[in-house]
Amino acid sequence: MRAVLCLLVAAGPAWAFRPALPTDNDAIFRGRPEKFYMFTDRDFEGRKSFPWQGGTYGFSRNPERIGGEILETKFHEGIDISPLRRDASGEPLDDVRAIESGRVVHVSRAERDSNYGNYAVVRHDVEGAPVYTIYAHLASVDAKPGQNVAKGARLGRLGYTGAGIDKRRAHLHLEIAVLWHDQFETWHAANFPTPNKHGIYNGINMMGLDAAGYYLAQRENPALTLPQFVRGQKPFFRVQIPDSAHFQLPGRYPWLVDGGATDARSWIVSFTAAGFPVSIKPSDESIAAPRVVWAAPSAFAYEKVTRSLLAGRTGKPRLGESGDKLLSLLSWDPASASPAGTGS
Repeated sequence: MRAVLCLLVAAGPAWAFRPALPTDNDAIFRGRPEKFYMFTDRDFEGRKSFPWQGGTYGFSRNPERIGGEILETKFHEGIDISPLRRDASGEPLDDVRAIESGRVVHVSRAERDSNYGNYAVVRHDVEGAPVYTIYAHLASVDAKPGQNVAKGARLGRLGYTGAGIDKRRAHLHLEIAVLWHDQFETWHAANFPTPNKHGIYNGINMMGLDAAGYYLAQRENPALTLPQFVRGQKPFFRVQIPDSAHFQLPGRYPWLVDGGATDARSWIVSFTAAGFPVSIKPSDESIAAPRVVWAAPSAFAYEKVTRSLLAGRTGKPRLGESGDKLLSLLSWDPASASPAGTGS
């Protein structure tokens, strides 16, 4: 057994996370979601449409007809915020600002290097844990790595850089996220033949929560904290993970752990259907490998409602292809594998 070690990196004092909106578009607070979210183009069963719901967080894209029902199967990890102002040629003019005070930890100005296009990542310390905000598809980025920014500081200008976006659908993609592992770079090298150009701030290594849900919940209850909001999310499945010095979540996010720091032989992690962790419970049971211990009933195959984190059906859940990859990252030992494509 081992005691949980805190993995926090000093980056200034912790404070309450009470984010402002990143642009002047506040239609979400005025009951006008269709004016807040950027629509997506949809061509389903021969019918074209432009639903604003495609810009929301969650399973909001790629409809499939399964039996007699239509199910959205593609997960969207952030929220897409529409511009308010454009010039005569249609170019967006909106400033993008930091939603809370923090430190810029990553900037990418090579728009073809990521689906995010030009993007910036800001770190915030929330009740003793690092939380990250991602500002993507920017036309230009003013922020610089290492720069401390105040809430409301300009980070760049809203744009349409990145894959699958044009001027018509210019928007800010915003995420509020946690970090999976600080040895992500070696995991990526062992699992992908292509280079990782974003260090630990690659989107694969960060998991976004329901940012709009938090904005609205905190507007209704200003005393609500981010940890309280996360812990209040409904779990969809639980996975038991062997204890390891390489499993970093309990130390990095102590407010997820039931009972705080403790000895454990394994951990039971509760996830939303999308895979955001909402609680971590220590267990004195020793296990050899990760396993699914519970999943909510579903009328559909689990791979369709969990972005393949799970496979199987109600009563017989198992880890899916994406779930296997996530669990390998969560407890990644950088000494355990060779780079992808080496054949060793």
